Amino acid sequence: MFKFHAMRSISATLFIALLAISHPAISKPLSNQMDIRVLIDVSGSMKKTDPNNLRIPALQVLTQLLPKGSKAGVWQFANTPKVVVPHGEVDAQWQQQAALASQKISSTGLYTDIGAALTAASFNAQDQTQARQLHVILLTDGMVDVSKDAAQNALARNALLEPILQQYINVGARVHTVGLSYRADQATLSAIARRTDGLFEVAEDADQLLDIFLRALDNTVVTQQVAVEPIEQSFLVEQGIESMTVVVEKNGDENIKFTDGKQDIVTRIPAIDAQIWQSSSTHEVVTIQDPTPGTWTLISDTAILKRINVVGKIQILLQQSHQNIKVGQRSYIDVQLANAKGELLSAAQLQGFKLEVAMDNGDKEVFARKQRFAVDKKTRMDLPVLNQPGMYNLNIAVINGSLVRTINRSLKVHPLVALTDTQRDAANNALNMPVANEVAVIVDTAPKKSQPILIEVSKEKPSKELQALMLESQVEQEATAVVNEPAAVIKEADTAPKTITGQIVDAVNELTAKLSSPAQALETLPNQTSSDTVNEAAISVQDDQIVTNQSMHWRWYIVGGAAFVLLILLVILRRTNKIPEAKTQTKT
Repeated sequence: MFKFHAMRSISATLFIALLAISHPAISKPLSNQMDIRVLIDVSGSMKKTDPNNLRIPALQVLTQLLPKGSKAGVWQFANTPKVVVPHGEVDAQWQQQAALASQKISSTGLYTDIGAALTAASFNAQDQTQARQLHVILLTDGMVDVSKDAAQNALARNALLEPILQQYINVGARVHTVGLSYRADQATLSAIARRTDGLFEVAEDADQLLDIFLRALDNTVVTQQVAVEPIEQSFLVEQGIESMTVVVEKNGDENIKFTDGKQDIVTRIPAIDAQIWQSSSTHEVVTIQDPTPGTWTLISDTAILKRINVVGKIQILLQQSHQNIKVGQRSYIDVQLANAKGELLSAAQLQGFKLEVAMDNGDKEVFARKQRFAVDKKTRMDLPVLNQPGMYNLNIAVINGSLVRTINRSLKVHPLVALTDTQRDAANNALNMPVANEVAVIVDTAPKKSQPILIEVSKEKPSKELQALMLESQVEQEATAVVNEPAAVIKEADTAPKTITGQIVDAVNELTAKLSSPAQALETLPNQTSSDTVNEAAISVQDDQIVTNQSMHWRWYIVGGAAFVLLILLVILRRTNKIPEAKTQTKT
């Protein structure tokens, strides 16, 4: 009995030690969870600045592109704020409700109480503790206007910029402001954005609203996109993409069609459960689950592909240090790669991945750099020190062979010194609008579309580890069988103690075979894959590195599994030792 307990103690200690060695510590993943609140101005003046109510299709597209699992809500405001779409978790039902509710937006209000709107949609301490990134997108065409009394309007504006805005600063929420027309109070909107590290943009007319909303969305959530071939109006769907959302500008075409990866026609009719088509007056938003891999093409004489957002087995976790900086100030981005469950990729799966960041000011590229991903920690890309104020576009690309995912962000650079009185007077005269004295404002020209960045796509072979992640391989099924096997052995041991030794030997042999089978599955995986696209999807690793990483990976599985079986064996042996003792006592 002493030998048995000593052996059990040593084996348990060995088992714990093996687990500790075979599971190295991994750094904590960045958070991509979002809470987004949208505020839409419905004051009477919007009838002039948005006569065709283009806020409605722009808002419909925005809500359809919000990622599932995030939280969101929509408010409209004029004299008083009103809930349009209740704040809650974004799912298919929430998005359908948002598409319908958006159609009820109209411009009937008398005043523009921005402070009341921000108060109604404000975050609290509980929102802050949910580890979500907090954002607000605010659209207005006017100034703080709560009364015909100018003094009351001034008080309301001061309350907005101090106690109301301080609540957002305290919880770390960013407010992104959009001025519809240059008659909007740019000084106040710019101050709101800058003080909360949000972004401020001006739309010259309502036709630009969707593009600015999409830029605001890009600066709010991490949306992975795939490149569009503008001439062919096509895009590549790779293996491992679980869902995609396609935005099409209809331009009068009400019968949008695609050819999928197998060159079959995809249309709204007949309705398919795996497809959701949301149509507005200007755009079609199509969400497709498990899209067919291959090249997809839009079939239309007038419609234009705007963007393709994808969700796959690889998550890009990203945080930007600042969205507002001053001339000469440094900033950076942190990026990590994780699987669909949010677990960071292993060193073997990260092989061959590169992070490429390019920056332009709308006219020319001012920065470009690439680097490989760090293992078990954040990959940090330091952005350049900028000496010229203005709005800069960031194109962040994660590349591995033909696998290319892009994320777009913006960076606003402010001058060190506020505008002089002479400069401010000139701006007032040019725009024929009042600008508050205490806030300096940079007047941007109409937003310029940045040139598409050419990304080199190689034909590198993916590593076996990444293929196992991207494909629905046999490895998962084998692992499940391995986990379930010990429970079956214990159950049989309780019912047939006389044959326990033979069963344990058989179980150990079967378990050893199963532990080695995933490695064999990985060896044969490329031969089971029929798509050339998948073979080019991810990592380039030299043959000796693949063999080394694979053998080390499965060696730990085998050692840990053997220790686990040993522990089960000891438990079963202890049970079988107790059975004879019980029988002896009964006879006595």
